[in-house]
Amino acid sequence: MSDKWEVYFAPVDEEPAAILVDLGIAETAPDADRPMLLWVLVPMLSPDDNGFATEEEEPRLTELEDAFIDAVELTTGAILVGRMTTCGRREFYFYAKSTEGFEDTIAEAMEKFEDYEFETGSLEDEEWLQYFNVLYPGPEDEQQIFNRQVIERLTDSGDLLTKPRPVTHHASFKTPEDRAEFLKSLPGGTYKIKDESFDDDDECDWPYTVSLERVSPVDWETVEEITFELFDLANEFDGEYDGWGSPVVRG
Repeated sequence: MSDKWEVYFAPVDEEPAAILVDLGIAETAPDADRPMLLWVLVPMLSPDDNGFATEEEEPRLTELEDAFIDAVELTTGAILVGRMTTCGRREFYFYAKSTEGFEDTIAEAMEKFEDYEFETGSLEDEEWLQYFNVLYPGPEDEQQIFNRQVIERLTDSGDLLTKPRPVTHHASFKTPEDRAEFLKSLPGGTYKIKDESFDDDDECDWPYTVSLERVSPVDWETVEEITFELFDLANEFDGEYDGWGSPVVRG
């Protein structure tokens, strides 16, 4: 388990899901010493309309989680790699050397949570497909995580978020023609080109970059709308949207 955990929202089997995942462990995954996927599914008592935990139940779920995670790691050598909340249940996923002691450990930890039902399971997953194909964020999810990180930093600095200010956006492309087509497709009068450059590193796949400026607030709804519009537009021209930055506006 690393200290690089992130949360994001994404549909899973066409249902909304909140996924908390250990991103740092991807650097060493799959772990050949832990080929077994173990899981615990816990139906919530009173989920909200989206199938997520309510503020009232969240503390109890956290207490429940703390009760068995350390015990599972100690008993089986398993590591927690992710947690998913969806369809009115909370799902915990571990990878371990074997299943020995897993079910007994969970059953013992859940004894003091008699109001909760639970289900355990396991299967061999040497390639860690559950981690990489289900829990690990895709490009759109990574953009969502990036947006939240920047907004949190601005908020921590006392930013008002809703006040318009010049926001810088970055994108990169494989050819100058792709970059030019991208720029021609931007909404007229909305963006100002701040810089166009070329990265002469032979290992750079998208060497033709551009920085844009747009005046806008940086609240969550506005940022999501603007960044994913640019994300999709860059992809349309075989490019990548590389994120955004904003000065702190305190009022």
